[in-house]
Amino acid sequence: MNLAANAKELRKALQSLLIGAGKSQVVTVPSGLVMQASTIETAQIAKERKDAILQSINSPTKEYAVEFDGDAVKQRAMLELADRVELEDLVEQFDAKTAELDSQAEAGAGVTPLRAATETKRVEIDYLIDRVLHRIRVTAVRQGAPATTSGASHA
Repeated sequence: MNLAANAKELRKALQSLLIGAGKSQVVTVPSGLVMQASTIETAQIAKERKDAILQSINSPTKEYAVEFDGDAVKQRAMLELADRVELEDLVEQFDAKTAELDSQAEAGAGVTPLRAATETKRVEIDYLIDRVLHRIRVTAVRQGAPATTSGASHA
């Protein structure tokens, strides 16, 4: 099916109907034209999906999927709300640091264990990077040492 030619013919037919309607601007569209429009649209959608699939195959993603082990999920649930928010911020940074994660992993190693902490150091995680499957698996979540503030206290 030549989509461009069929769409052009359909456009001409619809414009002809609109011109024929004159000032009333009420147009009765024959069911054959509606079916033709539907067929063209379905074919265009199928072509766009095929193109998107082919493009995704040709350009593999550089992002890593992040998952939490069962124990890490339980440990995360035990955190206070502010600490959970910090943990989510840390996890979101993994996406931004994909290249850095690859460089931290040992050359040729399939899975590399690492440790990270939130900005305030209140939460620490242990995680594994699987460079082959592009996954980060968080294996442990724990309270870190609370950040201390320096300065004189006022009594």
